Amino acid sequence: MKWTPLFVLGLMVITSCNTGNNQEQDAEEIPLEQQGEQPVGQTIIPGGDSVSAVLEVENDAYDFGKIKEGEKVEHEFKFTNTGTSPLIISNVQASCGCTTPEYSKNPIAPGDEGMVKVVFNSAGQLGKQHKVVTVMSNASSPNTLLHLRGEVEK
Repeated sequence: MKWTPLFVLGLMVITSCNTGNNQEQDAEEIPLEQQGEQPVGQTIIPGGDSVSAVLEVENDAYDFGKIKEGEKVEHEFKFTNTGTSPLIISNVQASCGCTTPEYSKNPIAPGDEGMVKVVFNSAGQLGKQHKVVTVMSNASSPNTLLHLRGEVEK
């Protein structure tokens, strides 16, 4: 009998289908860490409960008061990972090009702190201001909003 690639592929599909039936049972016997399949930002604890990273902001709003046009305002929003898995910030996005965010790029271990630094350039931004910065992460609430408010005078 000649082994054609199509025949070999068919055997592989049948074999993988047959072994897949016991996969659920095997997963219960072998801890996820040893299987190498633990989801990022999530921990499976005995009993099947899932606990994620939690991004808890110290204060999600900053009022910079009144400033003169052209001045720059800088503020650091501090947060703590109060979850049980590492917190990973995937992106931080400002609502306006006049606001530039910087953030902790390394995973933040449970109990550790991180920060998002925001710089607002008031050039051409007269009047009352409300800038929103969105922090995207693997936390149980994946989007966290930070608010920068104040007034720019001539």
